[in-house]
Parts: sequence; structure tokens; C-alpha cells
Amino acid sequence: MSESPEKFDYAISETIRAHAMTFPSTVEGTSCVNRKFVAGGKNFVFLGEKPDECSVRLKLDAAVPEIQALAKDDPERWQVGSNGWALLRFAPDSPPPIPDLERWITESFHLLAPKKVIALLNP
Repeated sequence: MSESPEKFDYAISETIRAHAMTFPSTVEGTSCVNRKFVAGGKNFVFLGEKPDECSVRLKLDAAVPEIQALAKDDPERWQVGSNGWALLRFAPDSPPPIPDLERWITESFHLLAPKKVIALLNP
């Protein structure tokens, strides 16, 4: 992780970063043009910004049906691959509700972080 991570253009991206960084052993890095959040060597969130668009890619299990239901109405904004990786696209001024984003990020962390890292949540 760099000493001072680059500032995001959008406040929602900073909110996502802040939540991702609450998990133990999490570091921020880059992946192509996106930022990634890694715990114990496992990527659990990818966050990208384009003009007028944010994208979040994360691994889901319990929340997959929820995202699939949203995708029926707006498949460009909500996508779920066959292995549970979800892609969310949204305008920075119209993100999904923060509690939902935080819940999905938390689920991704729990699915992907090594057990020894997850164990640090409840010492």
C-alpha cells in the first residue's frame, strides 16, 4: 500500500474505501486502472472510477439473489457471473444504499479472506 493513497474523484468511492479498510490485514493496491482491496493476499473488492460512473466488483453468495433481482430491471447496472462475482455500476451521485454496499463488501471479505485473517475480527 502506498503511504498516501490517491484521492478518489467521488465521495462514494471514499466511503467504499473507508469501509473496506476497516477489515484486518487489508491493504489497498492497484489492478489495471482500478483500485483493489486485499486481505491476507486475497482480493475482495475492486473499485473503479470513470467520468460519471463508479464500478464495484466483489464476490457474493447470500446476496446473489438480491443482485440478480436488481439485474432484471437494469442489467447494465447490476451483473452477477456464474461464480458469484458481481459487478455494480452506478452514477457517483446515485449509488446503491450505503448499508447495502457495506453489507456486500463485508460478505465479499468473509468469502475470500483467509480464515486466519477473518479470525482477527473476533480475537
